[in-house]
Amino acid sequence: MLDFSKQFAIIDKLKSLTKITKSFGLKKDKNQITEEIAKKIQKNAYENVHALKEERYTPPYKQLAEQLQVKNEQIFKAAVFNLSNIAINRKRYASEIIKEFEKVLEESELTPEQKQYLQSKLEQVRQSR
Repeated sequence: MLDFSKQFAIIDKLKSLTKITKSFGLKKDKNQITEEIAKKIQKNAYENVHALKEERYTPPYKQLAEQLQVKNEQIFKAAVFNLSNIAINRKRYASEIIKEFEKVLEESELTPEQKQYLQSKLEQVRQSR
C-alpha cells in the first residue's frame, strides 16, 4: 500500500511540474492582436456600416438577368421563368424585371420561340401588377 502512495505522489509532482513548465516557454499574448490590426478591423467595420445600401445589397434577380444573354435554350427559359416568378411574387422588383425583359426583347438576337416565351411571361408579369 505504501508503494502505491509513493508512486502517486511522484505522478502528482510530475503533473504540477508540467503545468508550470507548459507555459514557461510560450508568450501569454500569443492570441492577442496588435494595435495596427485592431485599427484596421475597426476602420473596415466602420466603412461597412456606413456604406450605401445599394453598394452592399444586390437584388436576387440581378444574377438571373445575366442568364438571359445565354444562347442555351433551357438556361434562357429557366431564367425567364424564375424572373417572372420573382416579379409576380415580389412586387417591388416587378418594374425592374419588366424593363429587363423589354431590353432583352429589343437588343438580343432571340429565336422566335424564345421571343414568344419571353413575351408571354412578360404579359403574365404585367397582369399580376
